[in-house]
Amino acid sequence: MKIIRFLKSKTFFANLILALLLISGLFFGLNYFLASYSRHGENIKVSDLNSLALSEVDKILTDKGLFYEVIDSSEYDPSFPRGSVVAQYPEAGSLVKVGRSIRITINPFKPRKIEMPMLIEKTKRRAIYDLESQGFIVGNLIYVPYIGKDVVIEVKIGNRSVMPGEKLNKGTTIDLVLGQGLSDELILSPYLRWKTLDEAREDLLARSLNLGSIIYDEEITDTAAALVYRQSPPPSLYPSIQMGREIDLWLTNDYTKIANDSLEFQLQTPLDSTLNDSVL
Repeated sequence: MKIIRFLKSKTFFANLILALLLISGLFFGLNYFLASYSRHGENIKVSDLNSLALSEVDKILTDKGLFYEVIDSSEYDPSFPRGSVVAQYPEAGSLVKVGRSIRITINPFKPRKIEMPMLIEKTKRRAIYDLESQGFIVGNLIYVPYIGKDVVIEVKIGNRSVMPGEKLNKGTTIDLVLGQGLSDELILSPYLRWKTLDEAREDLLARSLNLGSIIYDEEITDTAAALVYRQSPPPSLYPSIQMGREIDLWLTNDYTKIANDSLEFQLQTPLDSTLNDSVL
């Protein structure tokens, strides 16, 4: 009976209301504190960290309440400063919450060293494959009198010979000295019009020719999409140039400059019959 009378009393209702007010106050106060602490609903725009040093990255992100972690050191890229950012996630311009960690990839301070493979007496095709698969760049093909046609006689960097096993920076340009064979055999000047620079370079290497001067139109807007519209020497239907010859290229984004040559040129096989490179 006393309990029932107490539950009906003004004291009970006053205490109940006071308790509810205290609980509500605590709830809204805690919610406000958490929202203020975490900046709930506030997004921060990620800065472009590309090419920046780690000290600069740290300052920029700290000022915004963000963190960073280095997830990997990529292959050395000479187009970026050493130790600078080459990639980030999330990307620049993304919206993130305060306290988010930005993952960055940095450019190594030194290029990775690669051992020069054994190329002497290998065929040109095999030597190119071995070099490119190791991360080297194939430079000039230099032909000299030698009984073995398209056989590697010497490996060079500029005027210096390179020995097998020598450690070089990945991405080093390597020249190959190749045998010309016993005859003064001529080969076709390939049809390179309508090709990109990379496609033309690959075609020239496969045909034992070198890339000469590269001339872009003055009004060119996109070098990656540029196509060859002129070459010197011009394409030929009959063997006319020696192996190792340089071919100069002119490239443009204005495809109306590229001549509509006869089908005799356009239907040339990818590699003419004078090549004998099939064996790796």
